[in-house]
Amino acid sequence: MSEPDSRSHLLAMIGAVLIAAVMTLLPGGAAAEGWRDGTPMTTARAYAGAALLGDDLYVIGGGGISGPHSITEIYDTVGDIWRAAAALPVGLQQFGIAVSGGKIYVAGGYSARGTRDNQIEEESDNLWIFDPAVGTWISGAPMPSSRVALGLASVGGKLYAIGGKGPGAGRVFVYSPETDRWAVAAASMPAPRSDLALAVAGDEIYVIGGHEGKAATTRVDIFDTARQAWRPGPALPSPREGHVAAVLDGRIHVTGGESLSPPRSYADHFVLDAKGGAWGRAAPLPTPRHAAVAAVAHGRLFVIGGSPGAGVYTVFTQSDVVDIYSPDK
Repeated sequence: MSEPDSRSHLLAMIGAVLIAAVMTLLPGGAAAEGWRDGTPMTTARAYAGAALLGDDLYVIGGGGISGPHSITEIYDTVGDIWRAAAALPVGLQQFGIAVSGGKIYVAGGYSARGTRDNQIEEESDNLWIFDPAVGTWISGAPMPSSRVALGLASVGGKLYAIGGKGPGAGRVFVYSPETDRWAVAAASMPAPRSDLALAVAGDEIYVIGGHEGKAATTRVDIFDTARQAWRPGPALPSPREGHVAAVLDGRIHVTGGESLSPPRSYADHFVLDAKGGAWGRAAPLPTPRHAAVAAVAHGRLFVIGGSPGAGVYTVFTQSDVVDIYSPDK
């Protein structure tokens, strides 16, 4: 057996042992109230990105034991089926992703060196753009500096890159698709952090939780894009990082996530009225996990992929699960 094959075999054996150990610590996967199963992804992944165009939910990139993936799959939110789409030009994970003007934008993240070793490089500043009318990815202007584990939100025809790790990670980068140029917002984040979740309500971007300093945080900050100013939002009920957020029927839903000390993934499902108030709770995920992707379509919340294993267990326990939440059921 060659050295690469031996290493792959060893990693697979280690992964199998760790998966078994993690799964014994997790509750059963029986469907929770309000949730149902969708057709699983073809490729299990954590740290991917998701973008909704019409009925099509693009799940892009992601990572696992073999490093960052370039794969793109499309989930039909009506037909509950998957199909292949144009792969990213390079494997990526932990990037920002958003939709503007019918196109998908992917910024930053960890990239793969190549198709042979598929190892993680330094943080990326690249911007990739996908136009479904053309069916290919093209490169856009790079961000002012590299950034990973960030959020990307689309508001008023501009993209806002918020949080993450990298040089000057507290700065907010603002991209204009019309001019293909980046600028830096005058107001930096009040509390820089990574592995956060973003939700857009009108002209405001809710920056929810994340990894701050050495631990997960409950902090919520709200960026008013019209005034270019920050204000505090209602704190999460418990610290969280690696979670997902989406707006369904005017309410912000936050679910999943992890903490690293000790390593633990969560199934909690928090809900906030975007007009104010405090966080409430809804039916938890059927299986705890973090590093998933989420989107809302047809009055339903879709949570896809991720990993039930936290911390170092993440790469050995990638999930292909599709969970679908309907608030009226």
